[in-house]
Amino acid sequence: MTCTHAALTRSTLVNLAFKYDNLLMEESAQILEVETFIPMLLQNAENGVSRLKRVMLIGDHHQLPPVVKNRAFQKYGHLDQSLYARFVRLKTPTVDLNLQGRARPSIAELYSWRYRDLGNLPNVLTDERYRYANPGLTYPYQFINVEDFEGRGESQPTPYFYQNLGEAEYCVALFMYMRLMGIPAEKISILSTYNGQKALLRDVVRTRCSWNPLFGEPAKVTTVDKYQGQQNDFIIVSLVRTAHVGHLRDVRRLVVTMSRARYGLYVFGRFSLFENCFELTPVFSRFDKLPKDLSLELQEQAGSKRPLDAEPNPTVVKDLPQMWSLLQEKMKAQFQDLSAQAFSG
Repeated sequence: MTCTHAALTRSTLVNLAFKYDNLLMEESAQILEVETFIPMLLQNAENGVSRLKRVMLIGDHHQLPPVVKNRAFQKYGHLDQSLYARFVRLKTPTVDLNLQGRARPSIAELYSWRYRDLGNLPNVLTDERYRYANPGLTYPYQFINVEDFEGRGESQPTPYFYQNLGEAEYCVALFMYMRLMGIPAEKISILSTYNGQKALLRDVVRTRCSWNPLFGEPAKVTTVDKYQGQQNDFIIVSLVRTAHVGHLRDVRRLVVTMSRARYGLYVFGRFSLFENCFELTPVFSRFDKLPKDLSLELQEQAGSKRPLDAEPNPTVVKDLPQMWSLLQEKMKAQFQDLSAQAFSG
């Protein structure tokens, strides 16, 4: 059960004489400290002594903390510190996982620096899915620089409701291209660092994709904060901001953003803004080693298998209008193929 459910049903469980000796708490670094105690108190003590013998906390204090909406309580009361994070801060001995089995090793390098000796499980080195490049895409991960679109970068329709139309359109255009390359829609998620951009992305998806069976909708269009604890094969991210770095300055949010993808991670933003943020240097120095323009392999067919070490033949996309033009050509060619197949059949 969740900690919230434990609180709501505590009296019922106690009256039922519910008994337990062990408590296992997952994602405990994202649970309020007071909430962590509630599941420990779901049974009456026998002769004044609780029969609870063992509590196991599993979590990651390098990712986002519990959500505390009152800024005063959060900043000055430190109520956003979980019991797990408190134990770590007090140097309580911990057992640390040192091998990851989710992401390609190259993608894992974007966040492994944050962990102590984080290596890779054999599956991400030997499984076929990890040994081939992503269909139609030159690199497993890339930061795509997005300049002002129609003379505009970030905007605020209402206070703190940040949006960026150029990034939203570019993200959805890449989603459409990936669908044309045969990648299932449920294997792609689009994330943003702001609620305003999430709403805009959903509007663009509805306008351009939802009605068309050729594209459909991504598995999720949501914020990075809401996506913590989840993952997908391909992740597209919009960083939104063009004037100030904003809350991505929190390295924990950056780690969550970089660690959601298995095979492909494509981040859209204003590179010149984020590369100058000291806290983000370990990640953006790695992004800087690759081109900042989206690199596609247009000659590939849907479902093609290209070894990671194969010589690429990239088509560099300079801006959003060029991406739209390439999409139109790709869609036209696909419709012609479908028509030819129908005619021959």
